[in-house]
Amino acid sequence: MDINEEFEEFEEEIFETFIERNPTMATHLGIHEHDHRLPEVTREKFVEDIELMEDWLEELKDFDQKELDRENKIAKKLGLHIFELRLFSMKELRQWEQAPNAPNLIGSSLLLLLKREFAPIEERLESIISRIEEVPRVLEEERSRLEDPVRLWIDMAIESAEQLPMLFKLVQMLAKEKGLGEEKLEKVNEATNKADEALEQYIDDLKDLRRDASEDYTIGEEKFEDLLEKRDLGYDSEEIHKIGEELLEEAKDDMKRYAEKIDSEGDVQKAVEKVESKTPENFGDALGWYEEGLEDAKDFIEENDLATIPEGEEIEVMETPEYMRNIIPFAAYISPAKFDETKKGIYVVTPPNEESNLSNYSYWDVRNTTVHEGYPGHHLQLAAATTNDDVFRIFSHATETVEGWAHYCEEMMKDHGFDDTPEARLIQSKDIVWRAARIIVDVRLSTGKMSFEEAVDYLVDNVGMDRQDAEKEVKRYTQNPAYQLSYLLGKKMIKELKEDVKEKMGDDFSEKFFHDTILYAGSVPMKYLREIFEKKIEES
Repeated sequence: MDINEEFEEFEEEIFETFIERNPTMATHLGIHEHDHRLPEVTREKFVEDIELMEDWLEELKDFDQKELDRENKIAKKLGLHIFELRLFSMKELRQWEQAPNAPNLIGSSLLLLLKREFAPIEERLESIISRIEEVPRVLEEERSRLEDPVRLWIDMAIESAEQLPMLFKLVQMLAKEKGLGEEKLEKVNEATNKADEALEQYIDDLKDLRRDASEDYTIGEEKFEDLLEKRDLGYDSEEIHKIGEELLEEAKDDMKRYAEKIDSEGDVQKAVEKVESKTPENFGDALGWYEEGLEDAKDFIEENDLATIPEGEEIEVMETPEYMRNIIPFAAYISPAKFDETKKGIYVVTPPNEESNLSNYSYWDVRNTTVHEGYPGHHLQLAAATTNDDVFRIFSHATETVEGWAHYCEEMMKDHGFDDTPEARLIQSKDIVWRAARIIVDVRLSTGKMSFEEAVDYLVDNVGMDRQDAEKEVKRYTQNPAYQLSYLLGKKMIKELKEDVKEKMGDDFSEKFFHDTILYAGSVPMKYLREIFEKKIEES
């Protein structure tokens, strides 16, 4: 057998094993043979996962790089990157021992089946009920796995666990509405009652653990630097922190510059309030703005030849179904699944509790969001990524590329003339201030140089964020070191990549070539995007 065939067969074995062991991920990808199961979350399972990845890593290293074709050369490097990063996370950071995560796992496993319309809701409810029946097992497995848990993370898990019964009630209500019959309804009620009881015990157990739990959620400077190196970002923490400070000041200066064109006194706060005062008359108009924004952005891309729209993709804006509103307070984007027949993204928007309160749907916020979330942002990128069949590209989800792309698109579209107004630029700059602050907080918080309260204060003072919202933000940051810094850093890296590609290609460079190469490469780290560009340039 040819070495490239062996390599691709090895990739397929990895994929099949991974899917079998991770039913929630299978559902996410559009593989529905395991929709009735929740994953095993025992200590033994995590130890087996580590051993399995160590074996895969060694087997991957054995493939002679020189004998692989160009595509598989990149695939091998990407596979090594994925396994080494994941093993570092599991063996060195070890959050699986410290962070209770079962409520989030259960919630996301059920939501995927509720939100994705790959089959009739009656059929999906069968799988949902089966997963709810497995809730007690998952909660008990996780409880026995935890060692040295972090107090803040216990509190976060308790908060999530307290919300899950609402989701179970929604399932009960939906089953009744769809007329599943007495026998099925009895099965639903029995499953949800047992799940509720198990949750009560789980919460009590976590409260017991909380008394002696650790206060320290940081990973420290050494591990943070190691993590950045494993991520292949090309910067150390000091360099990234400096970038964050520079981008923060630039964005604040930009806000002042645009405010002068909007407010007679050049007052930034007054300018923001003025711009955000343009709200729809009713929720129906808000949905219309989203639909109009997506349509306008897509038309603009096609008319200006900025990117290739994949065949068969579409995005639908819809009012959040009533049974989902408790769990989606504002909006959510549901991406197309790799293996589902349709490549349809769904943007669900939740109406306000009171029709008169439409402050979250200001015109320029909606317009910027449709570029970021829709075209040519997340929806276009994730729809294009589903056309890629390489296993390691399917598994790859480099935040600096995914989020960096969406942020790059906000600026790129305006540079080409789409919504290039002081109002739109002001809102975009306001968002950049927030993302730059994230960089600074991420570095300081993860390394222990900033306390939780100091991080909250920083977001309140520099971003103008509501204190309660800032606390929610920082809680998430503590569990995701080096993640939040990826957003704006990724945009910077894409812009630098663009300049390098322009220099190499000269007059042959085109915006469409640059954008398509990123879109159809999959969500791979920037380091490997550069290699993909080198290959494309050589072939052109």
